[in-house]
Amino acid sequence: MAAKMDENKMGTQPVWSLLLSMALPVVLSTAVQSLYNVADGIFVSQISEDAMAAITFANPLVTVLIAVGSGIAVGMNTMLSRGLGEKNQRKVNDAAAAALWVMLACGILSFLAAAFLVTPYMALQTDQLAIQRAGVQYLRVYLSLGIATMAQLVFERMLISTGRTMYSMISQGVGGILNIILDYILIFGHFGAPAMGIAGAAVATVVSQMTAACIALFLNIRKNRDVQLASAWRPPLSAIQKLLVLGMPTALIMSLTSLMMVNYNAVMNRFSSTAVATFGVCCRVTGFCYAILNALCSATIPIIAYNYGAKKKSRIDEAIRYGYLYAAVMMAVGTVFSVGFPQWFLRMFNATDEMIEIGIWGMRMLTCCYVLCAVRNMSNCILQALGHSITAMLIDLSRNYVVLIPVAWLLSLTGSLNMVWLSVPAADMLSAAVGFGLMLRFYRKDIAPLGRMVTVSEA
Repeated sequence: MAAKMDENKMGTQPVWSLLLSMALPVVLSTAVQSLYNVADGIFVSQISEDAMAAITFANPLVTVLIAVGSGIAVGMNTMLSRGLGEKNQRKVNDAAAAALWVMLACGILSFLAAAFLVTPYMALQTDQLAIQRAGVQYLRVYLSLGIATMAQLVFERMLISTGRTMYSMISQGVGGILNIILDYILIFGHFGAPAMGIAGAAVATVVSQMTAACIALFLNIRKNRDVQLASAWRPPLSAIQKLLVLGMPTALIMSLTSLMMVNYNAVMNRFSSTAVATFGVCCRVTGFCYAILNALCSATIPIIAYNYGAKKKSRIDEAIRYGYLYAAVMMAVGTVFSVGFPQWFLRMFNATDEMIEIGIWGMRMLTCCYVLCAVRNMSNCILQALGHSITAMLIDLSRNYVVLIPVAWLLSLTGSLNMVWLSVPAADMLSAAVGFGLMLRFYRKDIAPLGRMVTVSEA
């Protein structure tokens, strides 16, 4: 007999306040955590423009690592939230155990990639030896301890999935602040530490992520009563298979995003390494906004998944409505700052006059469709919560490969870098339409029938 559990707040608290109470701590902590990605760029840009170009070329491999960790976390999140909604403790524990085993296996693969993949990868990205060497130094450190990145994502998502977002905020906040401090110390050699340059940025990141992962693990063991990690070490093979089915589409989507970045870097490199560095700076800024948006989305997933498991249509409807509303407002604020004052952000990264000239138009094109991006990302998360992860993958595929890369390459033939940037808003508009359309289709298929079930039951 399946173990029974008490009602979780995701099934009882008013949805508008539940989403805020779950999302705000995650958004705030993610904002702090995302600052270390921005801080890496700011500190590295003080080394040289070549160093900034190096981490821009390196970023696609880092994105693959984050993609794998996010895929594990999303698969676990969906399984765990449904188990909570069904009040089935065994399913909850199996979800956690499957995530731990898959994470360990992927950590070993990341270590092997650090040893054998990074040198040929950087050689394919650029023929400038200084940029190649800097990228290899950064990636070898980062990928060798890639399990730190995945562990932080998994253990923090475990807290979020059970509604304990305040604890997730603690681990993320500590990791983000520690990374900024270590960047300052290790890159430039302060307080008796050696000046490690770009390798110091990677060391600072992995040490901070490992610290945050350990804090999140401790909080799960001591404070998370919904997940019994002591009983979650031997999952059935079916649980691992289900996690992979649910999580692999997310991992694949984000990994394909890294391939998109490789291609976009190649387009920029046709103009100059300065264009590549400028693109990297713009991505650091836009990445901050997307991280906050995705934090809101990640808080929405367990609410929808829980109430879908509990067959509570009215609560699902409210979660969808408030999810779209909060996401649109958040990204509208981001649009005002990034479109209105792009030079402020560029100067933070020690941008040269040439980078500022390139980046003002580029930043505006990357961010002018932020509200549509909110629609796309929230639609994606709704589909994931309903278990349609493979369908959700189509949203990002439509953006990156139907429009963005082909249009970018075609516009590069004009010889105008300003024309290339136009590929971004074109891709955002199409992907938002596809995402919202797919969400409506599966809403009618999966959620609308729940209302008829309630009517029949009342009759």
